Amino acid sequence: MPLTRTRKRAAFAAWACLAFAAIAPCSAAGAADQAPLRVRLETATSLSSRQPTTIGIYGRAAANCVPTIAHVSAEGVDVSVELHASRTGCDAAHQTPFVLHVDTAASAGTPLLPGQVYRLRIYSDAGGSSALVAFRLIDTGLGASAAPENGFWWSQASQEAGPASRSTGISLESQGDQIAISLYGFADSGNATWYFGSARLRGRTAVVPLLELGNGDPLFSPTGSEPTAQSGPRLEIEFLAPTRARAWLVQQQNGLDTAVRILSLSRTRFASGEAGASWNGRWVLVTDDGNAPRQFDFSTPTRQDSGAFHLVDGASDASLDCRSNGADGLPDLCTLSVGAAVIADFDRIGLDHLDGQRGDGAGARLVRASR
Repeated sequence: MPLTRTRKRAAFAAWACLAFAAIAPCSAAGAADQAPLRVRLETATSLSSRQPTTIGIYGRAAANCVPTIAHVSAEGVDVSVELHASRTGCDAAHQTPFVLHVDTAASAGTPLLPGQVYRLRIYSDAGGSSALVAFRLIDTGLGASAAPENGFWWSQASQEAGPASRSTGISLESQGDQIAISLYGFADSGNATWYFGSARLRGRTAVVPLLELGNGDPLFSPTGSEPTAQSGPRLEIEFLAPTRARAWLVQQQNGLDTAVRILSLSRTRFASGEAGASWNGRWVLVTDDGNAPRQFDFSTPTRQDSGAFHLVDGASDASLDCRSNGADGLPDLCTLSVGAAVIADFDRIGLDHLDGQRGDGAGARLVRASR
């Protein structure tokens, strides 16, 4: 929900210059008078419990105008917090640190569950009208990392994100826990544009501040002038699988998050034939128990129905059965069997590696060796 009145921005400028991943100076005028707002998970005081129980909101405000929590609501993994601060009697010359604790169990009847990624939206209540001032993904941990694959990821249609955005996507490079992303899209003028940013991958999520580059030399011009860079939107990503992600493109104005758009992203295959053809070839099975790797050579797949395919390694009497329920045709679940015995199930599936576990709970991974 964008801010629609200048006075609403001014009312919260004293305390709501937001920087979540790291404290950074604001680019708007009057930055020296603004203080960043930070969000983090708070753990229980009991030594026997290490699970996050509340959300901590930290910042500085003009004296006599420290914000308070007016309302908290939660629906599934979407959490909304309404803040209110007085607009009269503020002493901007004196800043007061503050901390607000959001207990969703007590205030909204929904505790923060371990292993979930929550979408936190913070709104201001200025003059009786609510306006978005912050958006943040919060990962409560314990969820397995998706280890995103390198390559092109494109916008896909989904129930949550709606229709796909044509010719919009990202190029992703992952090295260890660092990722670099180029975002392709179109500017307000309709001209093609792209943004670039890098960040640290923390579990299943990443917060990527993006820069827009411009005024560079044409490709056939002698190398010379350095392009200029200006702040662009922020991309917050939740990786669901090695080839699937949900992303929230966050627009900022005067240090505030003013609009959020959700994108469903997928790394799709180039092949135009049967969906399972992207997974034939030689694969190596590696498990966490230290057993020797096993090699499989899967042949051209056979389709069982519109959402499933079957690959066979006749030499090893092994088979890989996969089922897809998504519009992108990528499998949601694959099962590796040797003879009549199930070896492992994989629920985090990429074009080059499949992650899952054996029946005894040990981690298992199929890694492509060759096509």
